[in-house]
This record gives sequence, structure tokens and C-alpha cells, in this order.
Amino acid sequence: MDETDLGLAFAKKNLKVVRDFLYHLMVFLFVSGLFVILDVRAGSGEMAVLGMDWAYWIILFWGIGLVGHAIYAFFGEHRVEARYEKERRRELTSV
Repeated sequence: MDETDLGLAFAKKNLKVVRDFLYHLMVFLFVSGLFVILDVRAGSGEMAVLGMDWAYWIILFWGIGLVGHAIYAFFGEHRVEARYEKERRRELTSV
């Protein structure tokens, strides 16, 4: 495998990770919107937070997971690995 093949493989891997995150974000926004609509239409009880009974909690914990996914997608191990390989290739070509 030459340098361009390695670079292309890392680019494809990074693209897939970011694409998966964006898909996760779109699903989160769509489903969260549906949950909010359902919860508001169902009426709120005395323990409601922001006018919602149960949707708030689902959105909160799913949002925490989404933040974790974003951190992985933009700062994860695959990014560090790509930088390491890039530096290694640069050192090998400069020698």
C-alpha cells in the first residue's frame, strides 16, 4: 500500500464517522420534535419541566449520548490515528 492508498483509507474512515454522527443528529432532532409534540398535546402534570412530563428526560439523556458521539466523531481515536499516520509518512518521505 502506498501513501495515497493509506490517506484515502483514513479519509473514508473519517467521512463515515462524521456521516454517522450527522445521521444520529438528524434522527435525534426529528424524534425529539415528535416527543415534544406528543408530550405537550397529552397535557402536563404538576411535576412538568418546561411544560413537559416525560419528553424532557428522554431528550436530556439522549442529548448527553449525542454529545459523546460528537466528541468521538470530531476528536476521537480515529483522528489521532490519522494524525499519527500523517506524521509518520512525512518523516519517512523526508529521510
